[in-house]
Amino acid sequence: GIFVFSNSSSDRELAVSSTDITDGVQWSGVNLPTGSQKFCDCVTWSNDSSNSTSGVWLAGRRNGKVARSTDGASSFTEVVLPGSNTDPILSIAGNGTGKFVTGQQNRLYISTDDGNTFTSSTPFTAEDINGVAYTNQTWIVTYTKSGDANLFARTAADSDLTTWSNEQDLGIAKPLGRPDQNDPGPRANIAAYDGHVVVVPNRVGSIVRFDVNGTTLTLPEDNFYISLAIVPRDITTDGVIYMMVTEDGHIFESTDGGASFSKTVDDVLGAGNNTNMNAIAASVYLPQ
Repeated sequence: GIFVFSNSSSDRELAVSSTDITDGVQWSGVNLPTGSQKFCDCVTWSNDSSNSTSGVWLAGRRNGKVARSTDGASSFTEVVLPGSNTDPILSIAGNGTGKFVTGQQNRLYISTDDGNTFTSSTPFTAEDINGVAYTNQTWIVTYTKSGDANLFARTAADSDLTTWSNEQDLGIAKPLGRPDQNDPGPRANIAAYDGHVVVVPNRVGSIVRFDVNGTTLTLPEDNFYISLAIVPRDITTDGVIYMMVTEDGHIFESTDGGASFSKTVDDVLGAGNNTNMNAIAASVYLPQ
């Protein structure tokens, strides 16, 4: 497999690794189609419905566009989203068999043909959809509401994306706005595996964890909410370890499903560099 990440640059929006990220070969820069380059706030891979080796890569752009690749991220074409505007696409997820979900403002976009086309709907009231994930044959969507300071979530079974759970106030603040062009923006970062979900809003020092199964979202009876004296940026999991990166270059890990975290790396570049770490990915094929 390969890895793809986005750059804080108006040129070569994506960087693509070789099939061995330890070989020391420089990653390839990829420009995305249409107009001036506008950065990407999310990148995802998922198998397509034919289980092809290349699968599908989708990149959500800050100019409201989505770009798609079916040749291992060598080239991309633009996907037309019905009713889209110039607001950023903050999160995309796939189910591993050809279905993809993303959102923009209050609109939910769903593809059932390997990300080639999307339909638009507003199945629930939201201001901005800022997080999407898939696990345990369940879709998770996080969103904000006008006039509310907290983050909300709903879930749906993969078999029926027209029926969503009751709204769940997650009890944590919504992600903060983008302070500069290098920041991922008001995104809710979600790590999910085997029905266990941990949500980390960008630049908010709080974490929430819960379990999902279809339209059932279950918060643990205790310790579902963690307040941190750090500023998290992103989170991932391989099913065993939940790993979180933060501002100032720190790495935190959890081995108890996100119930507690401990710092394992202090300032990854050392010497007081304090470089922000914006994203992290596990070397494991998702979703699970």
